Amino acid sequence: MQFEERERQKRRHLIKVMVAEAGMVFAVLVIVAVAILAAMGFFVGSNGSIEQSGLIQIHSTPTGGTVELDGSVLFSRTNLSRTMSAGEHHLKISRDGYDSWEKTIKMYSGMLIRLYYPRIFLENRKQEEVAALKDNLAFYSISSDKTNILYGEKGSAEWTLVNIKNDDVRKTQLDLTEVLPEAEEKKFGGGVEILEWNKDSDHVLVRVTTTQKTEWILVNLKDVNKSLNLSKTFGLEFERIEMMDHSAAQLFALENHHLRKINTSDQAISRVLLESVLDFDTNGTDMIYVAQRKKDEQSEKIVGVYRDGEKAGTVVASFAQEKSVKVALTGYYDEDYLVIVDDDNVNIQYGTLPSYREDMSDLGEDSELKYLVTDLALSVVPKQLKVSPDGEYIVAQNEMQYMVIDLDMGDLYEYSLDTGNMHCFEDGMMSVIANGNLEVFDFDHTNRRMLVQKVDAGNSELSAVTTRSKNAVLDYDIAIANNSKWLYYVVRSDDGLSLVREKVRE
Repeated sequence: MQFEERERQKRRHLIKVMVAEAGMVFAVLVIVAVAILAAMGFFVGSNGSIEQSGLIQIHSTPTGGTVELDGSVLFSRTNLSRTMSAGEHHLKISRDGYDSWEKTIKMYSGMLIRLYYPRIFLENRKQEEVAALKDNLAFYSISSDKTNILYGEKGSAEWTLVNIKNDDVRKTQLDLTEVLPEAEEKKFGGGVEILEWNKDSDHVLVRVTTTQKTEWILVNLKDVNKSLNLSKTFGLEFERIEMMDHSAAQLFALENHHLRKINTSDQAISRVLLESVLDFDTNGTDMIYVAQRKKDEQSEKIVGVYRDGEKAGTVVASFAQEKSVKVALTGYYDEDYLVIVDDDNVNIQYGTLPSYREDMSDLGEDSELKYLVTDLALSVVPKQLKVSPDGEYIVAQNEMQYMVIDLDMGDLYEYSLDTGNMHCFEDGMMSVIANGNLEVFDFDHTNRRMLVQKVDAGNSELSAVTTRSKNAVLDYDIAIANNSKWLYYVVRSDDGLSLVREKVRE
């Protein structure tokens, strides 16, 4: 009997241990599940329901800004990440000695919003002259990475390169007499129609015209003697040329609606890659294009994608011949975005560009691309379609009407300005120069701030944010230099044109 009792006690003890361990395992699983759900933004609402928040990442330039969320100051300063409940929230970023930035945003359950573009400007700024320019500027251009400025005077084959990468500005004179057509003894009677920088800012691709001809030249800014006249080298009349890589070693060239590839290192040009091309846009070595083709004895416009090295392009859409079709291609957070505008209708797909297959010249239903927006209606048919420098925004324009699409959210913002020359000033920020004044604002036309205003010397009613200037700002490129400290722009003074700058952050 004693033996049987001991066995029963052992079994009861074993059961208790198993129950306790099962309870511990269950408790751990519950804790882990709650932690996972909390990390995913789930929480118990005031009415007892389970709700999911979103996550916002807030960066600012400069960092260290105080953030107010719905009127309450957050403990952390920029840059920061924070969960937010779904719905509308008001954000404000400020810092001592600077102006403020504020916006109402809408958060959705489970969404990540990246606010990386807010910039606050130093107050009480002053203009500082960098260089005196002559009144007869032929061109003036700032590199895409905001490290250099290149300008030239009418009638001159000597251009000036200004390095603005650091606080100390350096100027270099470039004699292009041997490069420009019909130039001699530092004199050039032609004009510059197009000037584009490569990503490394050591080459510019230029289309120049004279009374006799139009030529494309790839100018080596480090050594002009290594520049290449593309039109003379290949004996072709190019309609358009685009750089494919950071070093400008490879180019896409359009000649008589034939697309070819140029290798500048060995001065070689490829076979015809695509025919009947009307328009195209590139993102590195990838391309989206508009072309004509015959189908069932009828002409139509097609949109296709082409990847460098492939045998041919892949058609992704087709339209009636009378349609106005514009395209853009960009990369954003490791995904390709294809933008197609037919008349006033926009479709945007994203994912990975398809590769050409012999059995599939048209993409059709095999597409793995996903739609960001479908049949989005614009207020007017755009005449121009551009991608912002950071690749996040598409800007469609018709005269003074602007339509901006945010690729992160798929939202459309439309507004009119007093000028038809809006610039993509910085990531998420636009600028306009009108009536001698310089104004900046976010891509959605919020946070409008006057940075420079032409006023009478005695005017004292402007805020400390606005630079008081007796000189008018001219409609040339403006930029905040790569070191993020200096704002550069051109003004007209009594003595002529001047390149000036002002410090916008410490």
